[in-house]
Amino acid sequence: MAIVPYPALPQHQVVELQPIAGAFINTSVLSHARQANDLGYSWWVASVTVAAMEIASARAWRLFFGRLRGPVHKFRVPVVSAPQHSGSFTARAQGTGSGYSLVTDGWPASTTPLLGGDYVTVGDQLMVLDADVNVDAAGVANLQFHSPLRGTVADNTVITTKWPFLMAYLPEGSPALALNTAQLQEGFGYSAIEAY
Repeated sequence: MAIVPYPALPQHQVVELQPIAGAFINTSVLSHARQANDLGYSWWVASVTVAAMEIASARAWRLFFGRLRGPVHKFRVPVVSAPQHSGSFTARAQGTGSGYSLVTDGWPASTTPLLGGDYVTVGDQLMVLDADVNVDAAGVANLQFHSPLRGTVADNTVITTKWPFLMAYLPEGSPALALNTAQLQEGFGYSAIEAY
């Protein structure tokens, strides 16, 4: 599967992200008491809305959807509308890591560049920070997540902090695109699921 570049401009208007947690839930038919088993896996489902645009901008979307070939290839959906910080650093995994936390380096020393609830992309996995990123004097920070990393993250894996993204595919194929009488591409939406 190839990674198809996302249209540069105009980008989407809205991205709704829904985290899905893999779990087994058993509910008693007598008392409605519940037992839940967390399976330790999670993924994202997204709903993306794109505003109406002029034909010149619409061409980029036509090319994008054509190159995706429905659900065959994948793409990176930007999940923030503005940079999450103003720095020019590159954070990376320090050593290998897995689970609900990851030791990282490359941050500006003695800062808190991101807050709990911000997004980061670890390799190609979109994660939500479960706590503020408190960087020590050596530029090292332990990232905490509310869902586990899938597999083992390799040493020096890049952590995308400024413009995090969701690596996704189109589960339902490409949306219908319509050109109206005012020569504008109508707004449209599409669904996406995390690809890995």
